Amino acid sequence: MKLSDLDLERFDITLSRDGNFDTLGSFSRKRMKNLLVFIDDNKYTPILREGIDRFQSVICTPELQASIPPRMGIGVSNDPGNSFYTLHNYLARVNPSYHVLPESDVSPDARIHKTAFIDTNVKISEGCIIHPGAIILKGTILKEDVIIGPGSVIGGEGFRFIKNESGIMSITHVGGVILEKGVEIQANSCVDKAVYADYTIIGEYTKIDNLVHVGHNVEIGKRCLLVACSMIGGSTVIGNDVWIGPNATISDNLLIGDSVFIPLGSVVTRNIPSGKALIGDTVMDSSRFYKYINSNKHGV
Repeated sequence: MKLSDLDLERFDITLSRDGNFDTLGSFSRKRMKNLLVFIDDNKYTPILREGIDRFQSVICTPELQASIPPRMGIGVSNDPGNSFYTLHNYLARVNPSYHVLPESDVSPDARIHKTAFIDTNVKISEGCIIHPGAIILKGTILKEDVIIGPGSVIGGEGFRFIKNESGIMSITHVGGVILEKGVEIQANSCVDKAVYADYTIIGEYTKIDNLVHVGHNVEIGKRCLLVACSMIGGSTVIGNDVWIGPNATISDNLLIGDSVFIPLGSVVTRNIPSGKALIGDTVMDSSRFYKYINSNKHGV
């Protein structure tokens, strides 16, 4: 797709330099390529220069267009964010191919309770178990041996709203969710789908307790344990073998390394490197905490 293919005036955008792109996206989605993004601050221009294969076109303010790399297409707007999200919502409404929509494929070997709701454009692999009242929405892919507990919602809209002069704009989510092999999600938890044409991903054999919320665009690694009432903010990336205790809150757009220990009630607002534990405001070695958990196999 080219910028010139769009009716840019509809979105208060003026074409400055034509350019290609495959889809709209954000700086946080590092797997996505050939993106149209927006910037309203010069601090993002170094990221554009570094992302040779990620960013192809940009919507920016008139003042910033001189800072855009020459290889990129440019659309100019006095309010790039509002123009970008208005365009995104328009494409989501008029273009079904803009959404992540896998072909419907439910394995006959899957055990699905009669009160569960399975939407169209969902893949459910062999060995999966879907409990009463669970809801599996469009764009969701369940790999082998996934278990979804009673009342859990997989693939719902994430919480993304933009305030503008007209009020509050709801941002349509067009992505999906992938639950890798052996993931288990217990009762009344929610995993939101990605905002753009991408996936929220939960890695192999990760286990999620009751009343857990996983925000849009989140990536969780393998063999993680998320205990009841924990919350993961949107676009956060979590490594392998991470323990997240009850009522822990992890803010958005963070990087949590491998084998990190986050105890109950923690509020995480900064990145945590691999092999560390967050105790209050202190980051320390996590090995002794995991030693305690692994030795306490008969409960507390």
